[in-house]
Amino acid sequence: MRQLWMFASLTFGLTAAAQEPSFGVKSDLISAQKIFVPTAYKTGVAPFQMSFYAQPINQTKPILSLNAQRSQNPASVIKLITSYAALNTLGADYQWRTQLLTTEQPDVQGTLHAPLYLKGSGDPQLVIEKIEQLVAGLVKSGVRNVQSPIIVDRSIFKDERQDAASFDGEPSMPYNAQPDAALMNYRAISFNFDPATRSVSAIPNLHEYPVITAVQWIDGACPNTGWKSTVRLNVSAQSAMVSGRYYSDCGSNQWHVHAYQMTANDYVQRVFGTLMKRRQSVSEGVTPKNALPVAEVYSNPLPLVLKDMNGFSNNVMARQIYLSLSAKQNGIGSLTDSAAAVRDVLRQKGLLFQGLNMGNGSGLSRQTRVRAVDLGQLLVNAANDEPFVNSLPILGVSGTVKNRLLDSDMVGRGRIKTGTLDTVRAIAGYIDGKSGQRYAIVSIIEGPNAQTVAAKKLHDEFMIWVGNQ
Repeated sequence: MRQLWMFASLTFGLTAAAQEPSFGVKSDLISAQKIFVPTAYKTGVAPFQMSFYAQPINQTKPILSLNAQRSQNPASVIKLITSYAALNTLGADYQWRTQLLTTEQPDVQGTLHAPLYLKGSGDPQLVIEKIEQLVAGLVKSGVRNVQSPIIVDRSIFKDERQDAASFDGEPSMPYNAQPDAALMNYRAISFNFDPATRSVSAIPNLHEYPVITAVQWIDGACPNTGWKSTVRLNVSAQSAMVSGRYYSDCGSNQWHVHAYQMTANDYVQRVFGTLMKRRQSVSEGVTPKNALPVAEVYSNPLPLVLKDMNGFSNNVMARQIYLSLSAKQNGIGSLTDSAAAVRDVLRQKGLLFQGLNMGNGSGLSRQTRVRAVDLGQLLVNAANDEPFVNSLPILGVSGTVKNRLLDSDMVGRGRIKTGTLDTVRAIAGYIDGKSGQRYAIVSIIEGPNAQTVAAKKLHDEFMIWVGNQ
């Protein structure tokens, strides 16, 4: 063990106060040295900026623990804690409900004159199809025409919205959509480029929102720099302008943007304007206690929502789910109260995290912090929680790890959540060893070279090493 301790201290920069690493009696130390040391130095990341943790899910001690006591920014891997807390706070059968309510009945012609209230519950996936169902339900209830304002009730969430450019100066990126109790279609617009019809269309179809197209459609090879490199897209609150050159061999593509230029109410107004075939006045307010529902839609059950969120690392969904934790408990969701809700769940499960900072629950934050050892313990605790485990994408098969380790025998032998920021690369989840043993694994690389090919290779070789156990 003394020899192991010297190895870890020299190669990974551990201090005397750090947790002593262990590789397990049956593990091959030489193999670990071969994998981690040369690749680690090639990444250009300082050794103390890396952490590794691997533990059999049915045992109490890890087979590998290096720098696991150090708090680091895990990027989107923090979604695992949000998922765990959601399942234990909201419950696996939880569904978000969005309602249309009013205080009066429509007249004999089916015209509603009283305000129509859109009451949000924080649904992370209130997509256009759900809004169409909501409007269809309104018609089914006897309302054929709305001659009254729409009032959006967002009161279940404290206003935690920030400037969309505050995180990385890229406000049009879809992941920068802000939390909203009545968030509709992620407040996004997808522009579909179709060289076959030489057309650009917007999804959803927003009322009185023209897409002005001045694209040159050219027969030929797609540029090496990518199809977007020769296209210009200018989105404003009133219209979208598309110009530049589009090459036929690029095929059909979609350009997704966060419509930050229009307010949340403007977006609601344009969506409902299309569905109701007229522009409604939209404002924000609180639903009266005497209002009765005339239509409602439910989200998918929580496990399916988590599967979508973790599979594609959807930050917008994660922020909605995170605020829903305290909304469920207190009636109003806030970042402070959701952090407290997470701590309560962890404490009840005997998981005593140190230095945990949940940020906004999605990983899209510079303040988020967690220790690899704590996250590893959570994974061990949740190993038999089927909805939790199934929410993680399958290595080499689905989600953000669909194309990972395809040239190895690791395909299908892991469920892994990834996390990336400009200075962070992280993985966490489960790997099935050749022995049949399942391992909880965590690794975080934090530093200016975290996004190098060598850093990714280090994580791949870590997963392969665990898979060979």
